[in-house]
Amino acid sequence: MEHNNLTLQNQLFEQNTKEEENYTFIEIDNKTYGIKTSNVLEILKIMELDYPNALPSCILGILKYEETPVGVIDLREIFKNKRIIYDLSAKLLILKTENSINAIIVDKVTDIKKLDKSKIHPLPYSKESDFFEGVYINADENIYLMNIENIIKYIEANSNKFETGSENSYIVNDENSIEILKERKNFIARATADVQNVIPLYDRGVSFIINNIKYYINMASVKEFFKINNSKFIKVPNTPDFIFGLINIKGDYITVLDIRKFFNTTPTSIKEKSTIIILNSTEYKIGILADEICESMNVDFDEIIQNRISNQEETKMMEFVKDGEIYQVLDIETLLKDERLTIC
Repeated sequence: MEHNNLTLQNQLFEQNTKEEENYTFIEIDNKTYGIKTSNVLEILKIMELDYPNALPSCILGILKYEETPVGVIDLREIFKNKRIIYDLSAKLLILKTENSINAIIVDKVTDIKKLDKSKIHPLPYSKESDFFEGVYINADENIYLMNIENIIKYIEANSNKFETGSENSYIVNDENSIEILKERKNFIARATADVQNVIPLYDRGVSFIINNIKYYINMASVKEFFKINNSKFIKVPNTPDFIFGLINIKGDYITVLDIRKFFNTTPTSIKEKSTIIILNSTEYKIGILADEICESMNVDFDEIIQNRISNQEETKMMEFVKDGEIYQVLDIETLLKDERLTIC
């Protein structure tokens, strides 16, 4: 009996130490940081900002996000790094915290990975350590994991300690760059005004295939991938034909959608490489059945603008061309608002 109890304790310990969470990796001054992906609403390319009077120096400018003014935080000022002039490759991360929506500007967004929490270690106490949850230690490098909530609280509590002004001097301002920044801002405004034409503007995503059609989904919309193998689906009576069935994944019953049937086209079937893409949603436990996951890919914002194809009459999906391939953009936010999913 004692041996069995010990075995059970070891199993529970292994489960706890294998607890994982998705983090978005960013670069600032060639140093990699992590932010919980659950805090990231969107990843956009830098665009034209507004500069009202008396902005604290840690706020680069104001971005209008879904009609709400959002301050863009320059973390270099918070971390007391040397400030730079950001060029067109810089990224804006729209972040949701408990009480507000903010944005940060970074040099790069490099990856989205699931981290083993047992490898996250606390930092030695210092004032700056409040800005971080800890450091993720692996064989390749140490990655500092930001505590966005604490950074926002620090700015709110110490705004009077930053210099104030309204002149933009930290974004590239040659004539050609200014035009591109304006076009990006205008595109966001048009997309917000016409929700039928919204393109998910994340740079980092993954492509997958269903019935020889290639799709693109942004990584922030993905919770995890699950290879089907010999897993059994539970067929639910009296459900729409786009519900492939339920499947038990780590103790959760996930409703699996057949996206092709959802958009009234040919149905999907189980294949050797079939994978379920589990969506990152707090409201639904939903997955999408894909024939095969292809590759992670960066989709250039300007490339989408230049190479988009008009909406398909049948699916209303936006399409774009990259490297000679046509991809249909799966907009998860719009998908999850569809009233047909109220049965899920």
